[in-house]
Amino acid sequence: MYKIRQIKYAAGSTSVQVYKIENRKRVIIRHIGTARTSTELADLLTLANDFIKTTTRQLFLFNEVHADNIINIRQTDFIGVYYSFFHELISKLIVQIGFDKLKNSFLLDLAIVRIIEPASKLRSIILLEEYFGIKHRRQKYYDSAPAWLELKSKTESIAVKFAREHYDFNYNLVFYDVTTLYFETFESDDLRKNGFSKDNKSQ
Repeated sequence: MYKIRQIKYAAGSTSVQVYKIENRKRVIIRHIGTARTSTELADLLTLANDFIKTTTRQLFLFNEVHADNIINIRQTDFIGVYYSFFHELISKLIVQIGFDKLKNSFLLDLAIVRIIEPASKLRSIILLEEYFGIKHRRQKYYDSAPAWLELKSKTESIAVKFAREHYDFNYNLVFYDVTTLYFETFESDDLRKNGFSKDNKSQ
């Protein structure tokens, strides 16, 4: 049977451990943490009871306090955050507008991440994993991109249809922004001239 041990120190702190008796000796199973206040001690005892219950299926005589919403900060590491709410919100807007009818989640994911950080499409694949934890293979872009041209007319019609239904305006003529096109060359002419590089390449 597992038991809980409290060790009080002169500084006023209390350590909480889970142990069992084996061959008449105390064997420490888990050090739960050290508390410096009564509130912290209560939380550590709750965590200890939860550990015993999960590990041994051991029953308790008294009412249990669940540790589902208790975190011992000293035993955790911060590894990063995902902006899941943003992705979920924009995804719902995409559905409301009708762009989900394109049936191309990869293309829509690229559009979402470029709202947060405009970048090249290959860079956007990396950012999708960093910001949202969504993984797409680099090769998937090369395989999928040529087929996206066929979605141009359908995308335009979805956008104009939504605008006509929700905004009072004449949409006979529509302008929209497109991805920057550029040449990479060391020799300039009347068409090809040095200019802004969105990839931060020198010159």
